[in-house]
Amino acid sequence: MSDNSIGKHIEFAARALKMPTIRRCWAELAERARAENWTHEQYLSAILDRQVSEREANGTALRISGARFPAIKTLEDFTFDHVPGLRRDVIAHLATSTW
Repeated sequence: MSDNSIGKHIEFAARALKMPTIRRCWAELAERARAENWTHEQYLSAILDRQVSEREANGTALRISGARFPAIKTLEDFTFDHVPGLRRDVIAHLATSTW
């Protein structure tokens, strides 16, 4: 099988499996894998990690837009001056989710 037909087959399979990230970045990661002498397992792991990461990010964005929040707020945007009794160090610790 030639490189061109393999590429077409990968793109077809990624489209059929609804994996747009793999379809978009398989060739780039394949080049990197060749250059860095990755094993097949390392290449597969890297490409699947990209697909999972993008799917999770897209899912989060969809849930936030579906919730129809008036604005997206983060802890970095919070003004601690409005609540003087709130301890910044406690909030920073809680934000790490390591409690």
